[in-house]
Amino acid sequence: MKVEINGATLYLGDCMEILPTLDKVDAVITDPPYNHKHMDGGGFASARKFYAGGSIDFISNFVLAEFESALFGASDQFVAFCSRDLVPDWIAFAKQKYGNFDLHIWHKTNAIPFTCNTWKSDIEYIVLGWSKKKHQPAPQDQKNKTFISSICTDNFHPTSKPVALMSKYCKVLVPAGGIVLDPFMGSGTTGVAAIQLGRSFIGIEREPKYFEIACKRIEQASKQVDMFIEQPKQEQISLI
Repeated sequence: MKVEINGATLYLGDCMEILPTLDKVDAVITDPPYNHKHMDGGGFASARKFYAGGSIDFISNFVLAEFESALFGASDQFVAFCSRDLVPDWIAFAKQKYGNFDLHIWHKTNAIPFTCNTWKSDIEYIVLGWSKKKHQPAPQDQKNKTFISSICTDNFHPTSKPVALMSKYCKVLVPAGGIVLDPFMGSGTTGVAAIQLGRSFIGIEREPKYFEIACKRIEQASKQVDMFIEQPKQEQISLI
């Protein structure tokens, strides 16, 4: 299933089947699924509908090796959110396939205590890889490697990211009018950020429930785009 919404093209289906059919984009910015082993925290965590029963059935282990060729063929640069255990794999992939990598973190000021008597998971890791130094010009203060904010409580998706966080990468890495791809779209936060910034967006999601939410959110975002949005620039400078 394919839906087109004012600068966004959204696919309901398996990204491994859809990615080979797409042209190359300016950047892949995505949050692949990875296993959440401990979901039986108390308080806020247990109250959220996504954690009912102490587990998330639809989130499974992400095998990077099965995704490498499709990702490398999709863009010359990527941003991937990942768990601590997957950081070495993503860095090795970036070094081998792209030649360049960086490691950023999202510091969550209201992190959920999923488990008792362990270190609180108040950090999420973000690996960047790129093979060409053609990043969108941006003020130096937008290039911090640490993003500090609260976690999302919008109930769109159990791993929803702040729009401001996704906007940061869309703006720094992709020129105005460029194309952002998220092969694990979820509830469409990356798409909302891209559309609000005047970037085109391609999203892929296999869960009908979240695909429907993403369509609605991105359509709403397309109706609220700032009329003074930045215009494409002729020259680009290196981020590194």
